[in-house]
Amino acid sequence: MKRFVFLPLALLASSMVWAQEAPAAVPDAASASVPAEAPLVAPTDTPVDAQVVTPVAAPEAPPAVPPAVPPAVPAATAPGEHPAAPTVGPAAAAPAVAPPAATLPPPLPLAPAGRWDGDFNAALTASAGNTTSQSLMLGLDAVYQRPDDKLSLSGQYLESSARSESNGVVTTSVTALQWRLGGRYDRDLTPTRFGFVGLDFSQDQIRQLALRSVISSGLGRHVLKERDDQWDVFGGLTYREDIYYPPGAQIDGAQRTHYETVETLFGEESNHQLAETARFKQKFVLYPGLGNGNGTRATLDAGLQVDINKIFSLNVKLQGRYDSLAEAPAEKYDLLFMTGLSVKLSD
Repeated sequence: MKRFVFLPLALLASSMVWAQEAPAAVPDAASASVPAEAPLVAPTDTPVDAQVVTPVAAPEAPPAVPPAVPPAVPAATAPGEHPAAPTVGPAAAAPAVAPPAATLPPPLPLAPAGRWDGDFNAALTASAGNTTSQSLMLGLDAVYQRPDDKLSLSGQYLESSARSESNGVVTTSVTALQWRLGGRYDRDLTPTRFGFVGLDFSQDQIRQLALRSVISSGLGRHVLKERDDQWDVFGGLTYREDIYYPPGAQIDGAQRTHYETVETLFGEESNHQLAETARFKQKFVLYPGLGNGNGTRATLDAGLQVDINKIFSLNVKLQGRYDSLAEAPAEKYDLLFMTGLSVKLSD
């Protein structure tokens, strides 16, 4: 009897052990998220030993459809830093950085700082035949300009002679022999007003003038001050000293070898860029003497410069001089017209 009772109990225990060791079945997709319940053992009326059987839960099944891209593993961070959030999905392409917008260069100042402008010219003419003549002319006109001041330099040398022969008699005459040097410094006091001081020296043998020294000073106004167009008006006083060759010059009814006077001055000058390669400059100054008998002087300088290349240019210049105190044989008016090539001094 005991053998018949023991045999069913052994079969029941073997079946329970076999059920625990058997692999769990994979659930379908609908029940993938729900963990499988442990198999239940139906109770039996047969008494069991004091052995306690603990049901084992089946392992959780993997998801039916895996995600397209596995989640990124956050990178290691230094102590104190917040870890970066993991990136889900394909890495987004970095947005293209647009290149910086092209910017135009800043405009040039009205008066470029430290800029030289001007020219040096030379001319030589000669002729032979019944009359032999020759002339030499050298000229310098330069300006060094900065935003708030300007230095102007000028110089000129002119020599001309003629030789003629008639009936075996040779006659040689000097038709022109003169030179002049000058400079002026302008300093802006306000954006539209400036002060200036100038110094000029000159000689003219035809007028019997051995040396003329003129010191000038005054105030002016910028009527127009741009990069390519400038126009100034000015006024002031001058002190002039003339030294003449003996026997002197006739001045105010007297023969003099030395003459001093104070003059007023009123003038204007301009510089215009007519085209990319053409510029026009002009300057006119009037010197009325103070008091009766001191006379009046006037000077005119005008020139057109046309660039041929970066070095050479073609110049056409006109100079006029007037002196009411000049006496014969010198003329009160002196006009000089020049044309030729020049070397540019521009930066």
